[in-house]
Amino acid sequence: MTSKNSFLANVIENNKRRLWVWVVSLLVFVLVLPIITAFAINGIEQYLNGWIENYGNEQIAQQMVKARLLEVMCGRFGFNIQMCALITITAVVSAVQGFSYLYSRKKIDFYMGMPVKRKKRFFIIWQNGIFLYLAPYFLGTIISLLIAASAGAVDKLVMKTAFVTFGANICFYLCVYHMAILAVMLTGNIVITGFGFLVFCLYEFGIRTMLTGYRQLFFLYFSYYGVSEEPVFSPFTMYGKIASHYDGMGIVDIKYFIFLLLFALAVGALAYICYLKRPAETAGKAMTFAITKPVIKIALVAPASLLSGLVVASIIGFTPYDFRSGIGYMIFTIAFVVVIGSALIQVIYEFDIKGIWHKKIHILVSGVIAAVVFAIFHFDLFGYDSYIPKPEQLESVAFVPSYYEDFGSSFRFDELGNYLSEENYADKYMYLSNKDAICQLADRSITNYNEVRKLYKGGRNMIAAYDETEQERWSEVTIIYRLKSGRKVCRRLLVNVDDEQTIALLDEIIGSKEFKEGYFIGASERLDQLMDDEKYKVSISYGNCVYDRKMGREEAKEFLEVYRRDFAQADFSNVRESIPLGLMRFVVSKEINENYYDKTGAVARSVRSWDIPLKIYPFYLESITWLKDHGYYLEHQLDISDVERIQVLNNNYEISRELRKQMESVTDTSAVMTETMERGYSGDEIDTRVYADYTDKEQLEEIISSIYPKDMIIDDWDRGKTWDNDYIIIVYFNTDSGLTREYGTSAYYGFLEGEVPDFVRVDTTYKE
Repeated sequence: MTSKNSFLANVIENNKRRLWVWVVSLLVFVLVLPIITAFAINGIEQYLNGWIENYGNEQIAQQMVKARLLEVMCGRFGFNIQMCALITITAVVSAVQGFSYLYSRKKIDFYMGMPVKRKKRFFIIWQNGIFLYLAPYFLGTIISLLIAASAGAVDKLVMKTAFVTFGANICFYLCVYHMAILAVMLTGNIVITGFGFLVFCLYEFGIRTMLTGYRQLFFLYFSYYGVSEEPVFSPFTMYGKIASHYDGMGIVDIKYFIFLLLFALAVGALAYICYLKRPAETAGKAMTFAITKPVIKIALVAPASLLSGLVVASIIGFTPYDFRSGIGYMIFTIAFVVVIGSALIQVIYEFDIKGIWHKKIHILVSGVIAAVVFAIFHFDLFGYDSYIPKPEQLESVAFVPSYYEDFGSSFRFDELGNYLSEENYADKYMYLSNKDAICQLADRSITNYNEVRKLYKGGRNMIAAYDETEQERWSEVTIIYRLKSGRKVCRRLLVNVDDEQTIALLDEIIGSKEFKEGYFIGASERLDQLMDDEKYKVSISYGNCVYDRKMGREEAKEFLEVYRRDFAQADFSNVRESIPLGLMRFVVSKEINENYYDKTGAVARSVRSWDIPLKIYPFYLESITWLKDHGYYLEHQLDISDVERIQVLNNNYEISRELRKQMESVTDTSAVMTETMERGYSGDEIDTRVYADYTDKEQLEEIISSIYPKDMIIDDWDRGKTWDNDYIIIVYFNTDSGLTREYGTSAYYGFLEGEVPDFVRVDTTYKE
């Protein structure tokens, strides 16, 4: 005979009081989820007859249905936002409902009068809260899998996905469940419990957002690289990482499972300790522990006030390096939120409006903390912007210019074939040993830029004005310092690429083998590995974005050896002063995990492609010789035999600006209107465009010798030779030219700065 005081009897008795939660959990997991699975299968199977009609092949149509079913079932039993939300709601409801008796003094007295130890009662409620999710979820998953299996929609991948997701969901549930229990233990009523749980979920994210926002606002050399606003101590973050790793790479990352279990254990233990120490007389009050009240209030009010200051700065467009007038609004907002926030929380604590006059010391403490944090960022008290480590403190450095020598969408990848950004790639593969040059460059750039900033009283936004007046150009670079202490520091600096001493340092840095291998994939063996990897399809050609000549893999490998010997001679200066003669292009394709159906109805994989361009400069003598010997070299950017006529458009931007200034200085509006109508002026612009068409062979030859395909040259980081932006050249091809079949009737070209033929300049200059 089972004793009424036995553990099992108490479990059953507690479950009777939680019957409605069991009913809801069973309905959701055992009824709704299998029904959704059945509907999904039925919806796909209904397409079978239609696919048979469209493609006229029942076998292909059945294969399409099979593939689609398996894909949908992987999604259905895999990670999804709906299940995450459902788990969170179930965990919170289970925790609050199970321990809700702590909100009522009468219920506490009733339970305390029962012959059940306090510790035992906790574990009974705790385990029931787990089982009322675990049992229905397990049963619903089994039923759903059986339904899917009966339709042939289960394979090894579906089973693996269901198993991995089931384990992750259990770990995630425990974390959220324990967070909700802890919120119950620290509070005395359900409303405050809800707010407490939200604080647990969002607090770290709010702090990180605030710190990042102030660094971005006040620090001129702040770099987003290496900065994450994702909470570290959050089950939501870890659950998301498990999902992204599994969905993206099919990898089960055990360390995130371990984190979830450790998080659940730590929070659960803390909740249990709070349960044992929770005073019974605090039932119904806002907070159960007096010691936590000031700590929580200050910990909420100070960051909230600083975040409010950021919001106001964003609304009014305040930027400290460009405008100073908005700082008063920020300070006022921070002070206002400190006062109002402290008073409001005290009212909640006491459930009495008179609480606004109490605990004024908390207002002072919160205000001091907010003021100190604001001053740290505003005055850069820790020297963030001026920080440059000493060379002897550095293990290595990564120097990452933004889009240097980039062409279109360059493809950088790691050993697993995962795409990497410039910063990620350099961080992983670039280890510069010339630390002295990096530190000298950083020091010179910061010193020079700060002088210019003070002169123009601006931040990054003053670059355009400075470029126009002083003829000096600045480019952004991310520097990743790896210190011997193990710390990693990132800064985003502005480099004067027209300064002689800076150019000498850039030659040393960019000309080094370590930089090239850590920035350009074409300089490393990873490109060779890619060409040998069967997962990738590689199309190789040499040309200039108009003429392209295909090249085989073996020839490409031979050329790469020659190219790398030439590339070893490249540095910042000689690349900047040169224009590429052509481009060696590796177009890399890889199937991704997305199915679609081609025109025949066959199941196919989506393909993603990337460009890896290798620019061939005039001083790459060995490469040019190889290209000539193998018949790939292009003697001219354009063959006159392909050209029917050329049209040149000159926008005359400088003349347009001068005319606009003249018009703005005219005071007689009637005269202005008459003058502008005569010049074709409408709205805010003066039409100074002039067109000229050329068909004469001699003129065509001179133009052809001066132009380059518009897609071939970009204005990149080094601010080297680039287009004359006034001119747009449209080359019209002969109807019998092969270019007409490939590109259509025309293509866009451009003149380089200072290389416009004299007769073209005369013909297209705007004349009043």
